[in-house]
Amino acid sequence: MQKIVTTSIVSLLLISTGSIAQSQQQQLDSRFRAASAILDAQLTLESVPGAAFGVVHDQSLVWSYNHGVESYKTESPVTNDTLFSICSVSKLFNGIAAMNLVEEGKLSLDAPIYDYIEGAAPNDNTGAEESATLRNILSHTSGLPREGIDDFWANYSFPDDPSLLASSRQHEQLYQPYEHWQYSNLGMALIGKAIAETSGVQWGEYIDSAILSPLGMEKTTTDMPFDRVGKGFARGYFVRNSSGQRNPVDKHQFRSYSAAAGIASSVNDMGKFASWNFRLRETGGEEILKATTLKNMQRIHWIGPDFEPPGWGLAFATRRFGKKTLWGHGGYCPGARTAFSMRLPDKTAYIMMATANDISPGNYVKMMFDFVNAAVTKVYGADEGTKSESANEVASGDVDLSEYEGHYAVTNYDWDSYIGLGDGELFSIALYGDNVVSNMQTFVHDKGDIFYRKRDDGSRGEPVIFERNADGKVSAVVQHSYRSLKQ
Repeated sequence: MQKIVTTSIVSLLLISTGSIAQSQQQQLDSRFRAASAILDAQLTLESVPGAAFGVVHDQSLVWSYNHGVESYKTESPVTNDTLFSICSVSKLFNGIAAMNLVEEGKLSLDAPIYDYIEGAAPNDNTGAEESATLRNILSHTSGLPREGIDDFWANYSFPDDPSLLASSRQHEQLYQPYEHWQYSNLGMALIGKAIAETSGVQWGEYIDSAILSPLGMEKTTTDMPFDRVGKGFARGYFVRNSSGQRNPVDKHQFRSYSAAAGIASSVNDMGKFASWNFRLRETGGEEILKATTLKNMQRIHWIGPDFEPPGWGLAFATRRFGKKTLWGHGGYCPGARTAFSMRLPDKTAYIMMATANDISPGNYVKMMFDFVNAAVTKVYGADEGTKSESANEVASGDVDLSEYEGHYAVTNYDWDSYIGLGDGELFSIALYGDNVVSNMQTFVHDKGDIFYRKRDDGSRGEPVIFERNADGKVSAVVQHSYRSLKQ
């Protein structure tokens, strides 16, 4: 199951030798259709119960894809408003709330976190000159352990506030601050407690009033709304067992660990969150935070000693896709996986949520970023003054490439491909596999229904022949003597 949402810009008809070149918008729309086919094929293959994907440019959700159902029991389809557990992406909101209180003078970046939480300090035999602080907890360099004493991720026994403090006290400080990078859910939970203590309201109430309501994230909640499973909330499912079945996640609340992993949100609402990041960075001033504070959160505060990952700001993680840097966070919690990544210079964001533990939304985000980001920025990032129409003429005999677009498959094999529209040529992308973008092929029109594959060096490769049915419509493609039927 899927739904595609795109924003249209005037399509232009351009002249090309031998074939009709497609406008940038037409090429982008074709890539989005191919992206839907890729996601549908791979998520179906991995038996993912439900998933949602969104692409944001600046202030708009420009494309989305929905897969599967909110619950196997209700079979309600996933929509852009379906709430998913966003897991550790919640830490972004926790960090923003803390920095809001820093701006108000109620919290300090560099004061000991235990100044705000009485009786929470672990035993410290490291000889550290500095305690755990907002700054080093948000960059995961505080030296605190990753978790509390008990394995509550396995049995959902997430601690209440008294249990959180008791658990913290029973721990030993692992390292001196800034000595090593150590991801810490415990540290984030302690920040959540400090937010509640200094704001005078519960953590969830503060997140809602300070962030969610101002941004219009009306459906987002600060704990798991299991009473709405199949009615707007997607139930999580664990990894597949030996029979290929998934067990549903039991009802649970994250309690004091909500600050680390407890928010449920949707593609629509997370799109609003991404847009706020782009808006504040561009316009400056103050909206929830000062622009300078947000930029400080997103600059690198920790990188490995040889500049190897992970790279972290204050709550924001960075990830390198080749030579490109993306900002955001990933999430993994019972029955759910999430990825939220922003390419700040391009004002693009990629959001994926899924109700399965054995897939990697981060890999899907990378694949979609590689596949569509350049096309998105060409269409939505171009200056309006550069979008002049070319002559609306077509040379006699030019071929309409749109006839060839579509999903092609070989019966009983996973050789499915999507053939889409390039600039005066076709692209062919495999729907299965780990490197679908790097293995993309380009087909150039030769004559009639015959194309040829353009090799990496630009030279002419083997012929690619399209076939038509009795009605004259394209019905198959033949390459290397393999015939793939149009679906």
